[in-house]
Amino acid sequence: MTDVLLVSGGAEAREVFRALLRLHHFRVKSEAAGTKQAMNLLRTGFKGVMILDTELTDGGWEDVLTRAQESRPKVPVVLVSPLYGAEFENKAKHLGAAVILPRPFEIPELLAAIEQAIGA
Repeated sequence: MTDVLLVSGGAEAREVFRALLRLHHFRVKSEAAGTKQAMNLLRTGFKGVMILDTELTDGGWEDVLTRAQESRPKVPVVLVSPLYGAEFENKAKHLGAAVILPRPFEIPELLAAIEQAIGA
């Protein structure tokens, strides 16, 4: 069972993610609504995959993504975002996103993105 760090500003979004992930045999080990919480969780040496929504309570998804890449072990990140376009994608990849998942998405796309991030 793969551990997931779920970082999303919306309580409802986290609830939906949590239910979907549980149904598909992933364990949401920790959750954060904003940058500060996420950074603290990454300092604990989290081992697993992170689902990071660009819509955080404090807007610092870039900082969280960068910190995940500096972690030991490095945390693979599925970046979920309503943003799109070459500039956004280049920035996200440069900061270390393993997979960019445009929102809205279908459940199989989320599962495939997680598997791809784990394998990256």
